[in-house]
Amino acid sequence: MKTLRTIVYSSALWLAGPAIVSVHSATPQYVFSTIDAPAELGAFASAYGINNAGVLVGNYLTVDGNLDGFIFQKGLFSDIIFPGVTSDDRGALSDVNDLGQAVGAFTDGETGILHSFVRSKSGHFTLLPDAPDAVLTEAAGINNAGDIVGFYRDADFVPHGFILRGGVLSTYDHPDSTRTILTRINELGQITGIRLDPDGHRRGFVLQNGVTTTIDVPGSLNTRTGGINNLGHVVGYYDDADLVSHGFLLKNGVFTTLDFPGASDTALLDINDRGVISGTYEGFTHGLVATPAK
Repeated sequence: MKTLRTIVYSSALWLAGPAIVSVHSATPQYVFSTIDAPAELGAFASAYGINNAGVLVGNYLTVDGNLDGFIFQKGLFSDIIFPGVTSDDRGALSDVNDLGQAVGAFTDGETGILHSFVRSKSGHFTLLPDAPDAVLTEAAGINNAGDIVGFYRDADFVPHGFILRGGVLSTYDHPDSTRTILTRINELGQITGIRLDPDGHRRGFVLQNGVTTTIDVPGSLNTRTGGINNLGHVVGYYDDADLVSHGFLLKNGVFTTLDFPGASDTALLDINDRGVISGTYEGFTHGLVATPAK
């Protein structure tokens, strides 16, 4: 089986100093559901992005072994391919805004270089600029203003975060870290990301107005931030001492573990303003939606 490409995924936040941060393992009242591709299309779906209308985007493996994107809306699962792609990495989607604009990436079959794009709600594709001299440029998040964040890999395959705003692409590297990936951006301009520190551990962060706030689940080996909504609530996933991944929600300074019931691992990747969460479980082979119970 081809390995699915996994997108790795501030004072104004509901984030406070370590003194009031705590971890709860008891799951709040959430209803979990699975999002999978119809069997005739393929399998191994992961739900990366969700907007405020509940539209989901992600990727899956087709019956022919291609990595395609998908949009799931009102019970309809739609296959997404960037036009003219000749590789088997044809258009995985990572995020969608409230205008229905989705960002994703595909691999050029001739050069092997990964390029990013925006797909409009009506299905029009726009190719995004590559970072200079990059061997890979992957858009990961988009807000309603059309600001895009993601990451690129340089000639040495080292990842750097990028912000694409008004057609201008700028690099962001987290201070004192060896690698940086940006994952989401909300309407307030708050950006989530993941950094690799010199000690070899991955830690999440939120960037706003040049100031970063670390997101690090207490007791975890690694923490990766996925999405952030306009209320400042953050989701992601962390590795425990046995390197098992668990989903987390950070709300009002409290970390809460949220795992798909019975699953061997869980990764939460995005959250909308209604608190509905998208993600994946069982090694990025099934998509999930977690909805707050009424």
